[in-house]
Amino acid sequence: MRSQQILRSVLFAGTALTMVVAAGAGPARAESSAESLAAVLANKGVISQSEARSISAAPPAAQQGRLVSILRKKGVLADDDIKTLKPEPSPVVVAPPPASTAMAADTPHDAMYRKAPLTMGGFEITPVGYISLVGVARSTNTGSNINTSFGAVPYDNTIAGNISESRLSAQASRIGVRAHSAVNSWLDIVGYLETDFLGNDAANVFVSTNSHTNRLRLAYADVNAGEFEFTAGQAWSWMTPNRRGLGPDPKTVFTTLNVDAGIQVGLPFTRAAQVRMAWHPTKEFAIGVGAESPDQFVGAGEVIFPFAFNAALSPQFDAANQTTVPNRFPDIVAKATFDTDIMDRHVHFESAGMWRSFNSTNVPIGGATFVNHSADGWLVQATGNVETLKGLNLIGTVFWSEGGGRYLGGLGPDLVVMPVSTGPGTFDVQLSTVRAFSFLVGAEWQVTKTTQLAGYYGSVFFQNNAFQDLTSPLLVKPFIGFGGLNSPNSANKEIHEWTADLKHTFWSDPRLGAILTILQYSYVQREPWFAALGAPTQANTHMLFTEFRYVFPGT
Repeated sequence: MRSQQILRSVLFAGTALTMVVAAGAGPARAESSAESLAAVLANKGVISQSEARSISAAPPAAQQGRLVSILRKKGVLADDDIKTLKPEPSPVVVAPPPASTAMAADTPHDAMYRKAPLTMGGFEITPVGYISLVGVARSTNTGSNINTSFGAVPYDNTIAGNISESRLSAQASRIGVRAHSAVNSWLDIVGYLETDFLGNDAANVFVSTNSHTNRLRLAYADVNAGEFEFTAGQAWSWMTPNRRGLGPDPKTVFTTLNVDAGIQVGLPFTRAAQVRMAWHPTKEFAIGVGAESPDQFVGAGEVIFPFAFNAALSPQFDAANQTTVPNRFPDIVAKATFDTDIMDRHVHFESAGMWRSFNSTNVPIGGATFVNHSADGWLVQATGNVETLKGLNLIGTVFWSEGGGRYLGGLGPDLVVMPVSTGPGTFDVQLSTVRAFSFLVGAEWQVTKTTQLAGYYGSVFFQNNAFQDLTSPLLVKPFIGFGGLNSPNSANKEIHEWTADLKHTFWSDPRLGAILTILQYSYVQREPWFAALGAPTQANTHMLFTEFRYVFPGT
């Protein structure tokens, strides 16, 4: 089957090359050969309708060149193929034949089933997303819906840790649109909007009508102008690995095959507002810099502030309950990627780095005016995605940070606030980042044209950052910060997840979409920094997800 696909691709590329050559060899008609070929290629899905229109809009003498440029970018024509092409001759106007008064004798042909995207101005607009039904069963009651709260897996000395849960939901369904315009051979514009129904639900959402809240996932504009690419809007962070390149298209971003909307432990990610610029000096190499929306994150019940400053500090840091945190600067990120093909197998390597800044203010004990405090954090990510055998990809990503817990699914804090003595009976604070590390390894295997297997193992680790509270009125000063003595068991030291996926496509058609199913099994284990005497030292759960999808044809 694979060899037949390769043979068809080779024959199709050869036919395209022959037709392009023929377009340059013969006299031009009212509709040029390049224009006719573009219409055929658009019908077959090789180029988009907007690209075909950009060819038709070009002067007749430039249509072949524009077609060749588009096919070269898509990899249909290689450099050696282009060398064999003849230059397109000057157009020759051919007078139309005299009109016939006789009725046409040709037998009508069946209408070709064509793609029918909505066109608006110079843009081709197509639906993206899918209709989804997800079923999930867990061996413990995590309190999650279809997005697992990995950091809150219950311990077996609780009620939740001794009872299972199951649920059916359609809220993972995604609805969106993609607007695309190939303005010319060097300017390409994409607008992308994607939503799902995993927003903040009402407390009674499961009683009767299951009216799940729609939420924004992605909303961005991406402009490719020659070697430069500009992106603005809400997109996957550049700290999230790509499968290829460094563009925002979700098809090129690595987020596993998992059904779980919580994705996978060990994978760094956010979807946040951002602006970025990238440079593509060659087909293989790309580099860019950007700014992403910040958030001073201290986890949900994981960080304890100094007693005397708690009221002043709590509104300044997000404990998964603040939307008015006074962030100092956007998160500044840079990313570089390298893509190539070795023996017809794709290889992708990338690295990314980020600088973060945190700040707070307070009136010191013994002071009379506000004092500002700041601290810097950094994040580094490196990823490899290598097709070792045809259809078998090995994936690995590693992440280090000082102050990067937010980018690990919010499973740990970015920073803590430390009390410091400034003199007899006087105190102030200073900010201190929390060190975090993660990695993920996996394999994805396209077993057949319709069946794909995948397996992943991911882990996160958060270094404790704890100290005694000098401002406490207690005689024995308690430990505060993150992960100290007597800290809550929600302060996680490590979390691990093992996952296996099976994806099978029952039916697909580029014009009508696809019907598929995904099965996911995962085992999650978490370990806190502190467990009281006799209390469990770890929590775990088994999870089974099933999903049925109808995928829209534009996806």
